[in-house]
Amino acid sequence: MIENVLVVLNYNDYNTIEKFLNNAVHIESIDKLIVVDNCSTDNSFEKLRAFESEKTDVIKTEKNGGYAYGNNFGIKYAMDKYSPKYVFVSNPDVEFDAEAINSILGFFENKEQKNIKIGVVTGSMVTTTQAKICPAWKLPTYADCLWENMIVLRKLLKIKGVYYDRNYFQQNESRVDVVSGAFFAVKAETFLDVGMFDEGTFLYGEENILAFKLKSKGYVSYVLNNHNFLHHHSVSISKSIKSTGKRLDLAYESRCLYLDKYLKAGKIKKIIHTVTYRLGKMNYLLLSKLLSHRK
Repeated sequence: MIENVLVVLNYNDYNTIEKFLNNAVHIESIDKLIVVDNCSTDNSFEKLRAFESEKTDVIKTEKNGGYAYGNNFGIKYAMDKYSPKYVFVSNPDVEFDAEAINSILGFFENKEQKNIKIGVVTGSMVTTTQAKICPAWKLPTYADCLWENMIVLRKLLKIKGVYYDRNYFQQNESRVDVVSGAFFAVKAETFLDVGMFDEGTFLYGEENILAFKLKSKGYVSYVLNNHNFLHHHSVSISKSIKSTGKRLDLAYESRCLYLDKYLKAGKIKKIIHTVTYRLGKMNYLLLSKLLSHRK
């Protein structure tokens, strides 16, 4: 019986996903691994087929539609073929152990016995960078989206924005709005209930939209603070999208979708959002260029 599946998305990053699969395949509590190649152009798919086994399926999308499209493709495949109860979604630049998987599955079972509607669940994120990255954050408001645009000003003013205080994650578990898309689990029926990922995004912001839909239907998401996973932050993204400006543009486009479709922002608000983005992007790229010349 297939109780749970783990979906991992690859795009032109065979070396990273090879390491991921060599670890994940030995975790007994993962019933099935679904490797989704998002139309790589570096022969990744052909190489990945060597990992096909009774436990691992390797499939390929019809186009490179980004994070949301690729993961939806894999999850739909898993649901049609295996009808799992739980789905884990992971980036290939993530490391976790059996304890993290078992704890998340046990948490679902425990909360369900108490008739709590669980959204998504993750562990505490440990990163390999100096940046302080939270595993979860508050659902962004319109004002938060503007501050996201003004990167330099936000950092100068030390605007905390959507992020919880660090002491919020001191308990065994923390109830949160948005969970990082790097690694999390969700019940298959819950994911279907909220319409899966919004494929109008290509990269970034998918978690905010998923969280908005979950919260709108009364689901509650959690971080399990005593169970870590390691995230080599942005390793895969930096390899596939080298331009900082392009990455900023993709994040902006996702915020535009979020503002328009979910927050129902009016015309004036959307114009202000565009103006602050253009100013913020220009200031950030200029500052980055100046700092790089000083090194």
